[in-house]
Amino acid sequence: MQFEAITPAAGAAEARALFNALSAGGEVLYKPFETDEAFASFFLTDSSARKTVALGGEGAFAAGCYVPESGKAYITFVGVQPQERRQGKGRAILSALEKELTAFSGEKKYECSFFNPMNLVWSVPGFPGHDHPNAPGVDVACGGYIFLKNCGYRDFAYQNSYHIDLPSYQFPPDIQQRIARLKERGIEITLFDPARHTGLEELVEDLDNPLWRKELLGNAAKPGGGDPLLIVDQGGKTMGFTGPLAVQPSGRGYFAGIGVHSACRGGGAGKVLFSSLCASLRDMGASFMTLFTGETNPARNIYEAAGFQIVRTWADMRKEIS
Repeated sequence: MQFEAITPAAGAAEARALFNALSAGGEVLYKPFETDEAFASFFLTDSSARKTVALGGEGAFAAGCYVPESGKAYITFVGVQPQERRQGKGRAILSALEKELTAFSGEKKYECSFFNPMNLVWSVPGFPGHDHPNAPGVDVACGGYIFLKNCGYRDFAYQNSYHIDLPSYQFPPDIQQRIARLKERGIEITLFDPARHTGLEELVEDLDNPLWRKELLGNAAKPGGGDPLLIVDQGGKTMGFTGPLAVQPSGRGYFAGIGVHSACRGGGAGKVLFSSLCASLRDMGASFMTLFTGETNPARNIYEAAGFQIVRTWADMRKEIS
């Protein structure tokens, strides 16, 4: 079987039609692309962070990318028209894609995981208009999961996607009790005010997360203090954070992260902080929140205590050819 490299001028329209048909038919959760230009920009544009590969033809389409910095290759999408299946086309185009990616990397290692720099937006089942900006792996409920297993890909981690509808959100009873207990210890959740609160840089050092350092300190340096930041306030000292808070065009409540200082953990501040985040985003006009975390990540206890529900499980998959 022969598959050709897709370019904006050749094959992009057919590939987008296939991608959108599989989305509309419910075979994949990915949001459809509205224009050929948007599709080409996502799947066909190289950058300093990635080199893209897209192949199509004979009712099939596959795409992936190579990341020079890490030396890893990623499979982003493999699709075949329903009437063209059971003829070996899926395996053939995946094999062709792997060979093209190997030509970039020189290594025969491929992943389907949330580390993929090509972030496909997906829709939350049962909640029209609710979406998430990154599909963290392979949806274990879709046919592609078994297909990849049959092609030699193996699971190495699982990610759970969480969702909550915000308009009717209220603090769970146990969170209200935790708020009272924290107050007795002189701890409350409030908005960060650089004129009243100290310790933000010390908190960043304690959490030791470079991305949070950039996000928090960069936000605080903006005129007016930037977007709202919720903190764990203990006598004026910043002992935890969540945010910065924003409402995205889809109505999704956004926050960059959540963390509590090592000296303040174990007393319930994290769960109260996260529930306060949900209430604050609700008050800002957000209609929903989505997030994902690893199956074994203890942070899931915080999300579930706030009322979040798992709506999808994703597998991070890997294949190595000796």
